[in-house]
Amino acid sequence: MDTLDDKRFHLRVGMGTHGLTRDEIHANAGLNAIGQYYGDLDELRAILAPMLGIGTAEERARNKASVREVTPGQASELLSATTPVQQFATKSAVLTSRTLLSDEQIGAAAERLLEWPGSDNKEGAGFAMFALGGEINQVPPDAMAFVHRNGVFILAAETSWADYDPPRVATANLHWLSEFYQSIFGDTPPSQSYQNFPDPTLKDWRRAYYGANYDRLVEVNRTYDPTNFFSYPQAIGT
Repeated sequence: MDTLDDKRFHLRVGMGTHGLTRDEIHANAGLNAIGQYYGDLDELRAILAPMLGIGTAEERARNKASVREVTPGQASELLSATTPVQQFATKSAVLTSRTLLSDEQIGAAAERLLEWPGSDNKEGAGFAMFALGGEINQVPPDAMAFVHRNGVFILAAETSWADYDPPRVATANLHWLSEFYQSIFGDTPPSQSYQNFPDPTLKDWRRAYYGANYDRLVEVNRTYDPTNFFSYPQAIGT
């Protein structure tokens, strides 16, 4: 919240694990943070001080050393990411200042993470929160297709399994994802979801993804894609 209007700062923070056995899942569980800051190194360490003060002396030293000044080329490599390979499912939520996760919600998510059924996909499972704010929130919600202009984070809960995992593994992972998401939000999740993390189980996806902009987007779709060439189950106009 302290850096919500600072367009020099961006952060993705989350928790996750991977593995097949219960011991592997517990051993691999952890927290992670990655981001960038266009400014002085000491300024960034001051912003991250609450996070850098967590853990053992060895962990604090390692985390402090990971905050460093790099070139644009190095940053591009460090920040590169790919979508999960093979099979995965995701559920998302746009968190505002009123719906930030409480200690109880984070604790429930951490407990449920350790109950992940496991798979052969090294992408594993967990959630990530992508910071919003800055210039994103300076644009009115109805100015463009992207309606999420009052958010603090986009949360993506995710699980993954391998192409060659037996069907029961996929079933267990999908069941776990639903319970994991519910352990965080209960029966009343935030009303907005992120369209780039499509969720086929989302009931009112039109409003969750696009809000009041959806009807205008349908008109745009009819004008520029009258044959519905760009068609899939949650495509605009379906």
